This record gives sequence, structure tokens and C-alpha cells, in this order.
Amino acid sequence: MMHKKQPSNPNARRNPEAPQLYVTPSSKNELGGANNRIQVSSPEEVLAYIQCTLGFAPKDSLVLVAFTEKQLSTVVRCDLPQPIRQMLRSDTSECVTYMDFGLTESHKLQLTEVGRHLGQLMASESSTTSCLALYLCDDVTIAAQQVLSVTGAANSIIASQFGLQGIPIDQSWIMNDSRLWHLRCATTTECFIQGEIVGKPEDTAIYQALDPEGLTAQERLPASRSLLFPPAPLPLSGHVPDTHRLFREEPHVVLDWLVLWDNNVTTGPRMLDSLQVATFLESLEHARVREAVLALVCFDLKTAVQGMAALEKFPLSILDGVEFAANALDGLTVKDCMNGSSARAPDWTRIRQLERLCHQLLPLSDTRSGGVVAGILVWIEWARGRGSIAMTYVRQARKHFPTEQSLANLEKFLNQGRVAGWATRKASAWSPQHAA
Repeated sequence: MMHKKQPSNPNARRNPEAPQLYVTPSSKNELGGANNRIQVSSPEEVLAYIQCTLGFAPKDSLVLVAFTEKQLSTVVRCDLPQPIRQMLRSDTSECVTYMDFGLTESHKLQLTEVGRHLGQLMASESSTTSCLALYLCDDVTIAAQQVLSVTGAANSIIASQFGLQGIPIDQSWIMNDSRLWHLRCATTTECFIQGEIVGKPEDTAIYQALDPEGLTAQERLPASRSLLFPPAPLPLSGHVPDTHRLFREEPHVVLDWLVLWDNNVTTGPRMLDSLQVATFLESLEHARVREAVLALVCFDLKTAVQGMAALEKFPLSILDGVEFAANALDGLTVKDCMNGSSARAPDWTRIRQLERLCHQLLPLSDTRSGGVVAGILVWIEWARGRGSIAMTYVRQARKHFPTEQSLANLEKFLNQGRVAGWATRKASAWSPQHAA
């Protein structure tokens, strides 16, 4: 359990077994201290971490913070579930019904579905070991004890679904009117934090380190929205990416894109902010960049850039400022990459990371970039030698993205029954052990 520090009362009881939680700083913000880490031990510091990670201060929200052992990890925010919001207001029939009968069957089903969906989402990151659930209740017109009763009942249902996914919610907090309560913690009988006023996250050291400009405090809460798949169709605007202008005037932008892809397949996909998502999807609109992305994933960044330059698909200006040079052997490797026939075997671990990254990007894409992301997933299955799965994928993708030319070309290619050369050689073939 994370207790707030009590500077005004040094004799206050502390839980000696409270976990030490750390956040690793980003490359742009050096926090200092041992191993360049900072201990997060108070509610204000947890709120600061949440705010700086999301990019805004959440309100009327259910926020989930993932832990990797004692390391703070992913933060997920959603609107406070509708049954909870309704029962927190005295002017609703749901609130009156709860006072008389408790949770209705309808509310239980809704909360079970919320818990199942969020539990599956948090469990999709294999490094997650547990979670903290934070209920931020701002639109409240009932007494504090009833707020605790409502959220406690709802949390028990949501937490049970997380348990079914193997991701326990170790701690559950509720915040209302700048006061904090623990709904559930490892030492409930010793918990003295109930109803304690929580200070401003902006006053903490972690906030000053992660957001020294104070930008997240000024950012408004995004409008509520649902992510739909397939995406709503865009008007046919005849948009054609100007790849020639891009390479002529901004080759450094292309290199930055490729570095971003390389970082995420080298270390594994991380939580993405909106700017990173937009950057990934924008880069995929350019066919030559897509080809380079597949090459850098299969091999490495240097091979991809030098090979694309040797094939004259990248201008030599892209090599300015980096220790790369056009290389004919890399060019041959990159050329054969799309057909899965290069003599050099691909790195299946990096390809697996690309697959995970594409699964993150697909629900956030539009009708232009979504078809390309789906095409990459189809290509990955084909490269693994699983042509029948690839064919099923491409047919499904074509229904969602009927105008995407790269998917149409993939479908024609797969209909020819061609097998990736990598899959025909033991030294380069994918095997289930690569999926571990």
C-alpha cells in the first residue's frame, strides 16, 4: 500500500511493508538519484505520474495503473462507468434503487463487461503483474459514505474480472472533493489514509521532472469518444501523399520516422501517446517508407537505410549526418525482403514486436492507414509460412478496407500460392518458439 508521507506528524504509523514504486525517466527528463530513478510513495506523486503519462489531469474517470513488479508502467484511462456515475447523483432513479436494493442485475452485467474488457486490455501486456484502480468521482451529489458503498460494490465486480485475467487489482482508491479513500488494500485494518486531503500533483518532484513546463495542467480533458473498428469511412478526398516532396525537402523526417519504428521493435512496443500514433500512421502512407520499415524490422535500421539508398528508393541526402553509406549487398537484401527470399534470415523476434505494435495501431487508424496496418499483419503471417491464415486475414481486411490498393495486391499475390523463401529453409524458417 502506498501511504502519503506525513511531514507534520513524524510519529504517525507507517506500514513497513509498503512497496517501493519507481518510475524510470524519459530520455528528455533526467530525474537524478540512484540509477536515475525516483521513488513514488504518496498519492500526489501517483497522480502526478498519471497526469504526466496521460498528458492531462483526468476527471470523472476510472484510471488503471499497471505495475511490472515494483515498476510503474502503463496508464489507461476511461470514462467513469455509466452505472457508477448514475448512482453517485441523488437525482437519479439508479441512486434511489441502489439505496433500496443495491446493484441491480443490469448494473452487475454492465460492470462485469467493463471489467472483462479492461482486464483483457491490461493483460495484453505480458509484463504486467498487478494494477492499481483509481476512481475519480467529481460529479457527486451524495454523502461520502454512500460514495464509498457504490464504488466499493462496483469495484468488487470489476476487480473479479481482472482476477480472471491473471492481473490482480492489488489496490483500489477513490478520490472525491480532493479527498482519498482506499477501497481495497493489502493492510486495510491498518489503513489510516481514509478521507485524507490530497495535495496538488503539480507540487511534487516527479511532476517537476516529467513536466517542468506544466503543460499537462493546462491541457483540457479530451472529449469522450468511442474507438470503433472498422473505422468510420472517410470522404474520398483523393488524398495522395507527396513522397517526392518529402524526400526532396525533409529527408531527416523520414529518418526520424524509421528511428521511431526501430526503437519500438528493438525494446518492444511501449505505451504510445497521440503524437507517436499519428507519426507511425503518417509514415505508413508512403510506400517507400513502408518498404523500409519492413526491412529494418526484419534486419536492422542500417541495413534498411543503406539498402534503400543503394536501390535509389531513398535519396543520398538521407545519409547526411549519419554514418551510413549506400551498400549494394544491403540493397539486394532489402529487395528480397518483401518476397521473403533474402539469403539473410530475418529477425523473428523483431517481427513479433512489429506485430504487437500493429495491433496497438490498428484500432487508432483511419481508412487510409488502417488498410496498410492490416496489410502488414497479413504479410507477417505469409512470411511465417502460414499462407492459409494470411489468406483469411486478407479477405477479412478487404471487407473493412475495400479501397486499399496494397491489400488488393496482397490478395492477388496470395492467390498465386507462392511460399516465402524463408519458410523453405530450416535456418531461416519461423517456428512457434519465436512466438514465446
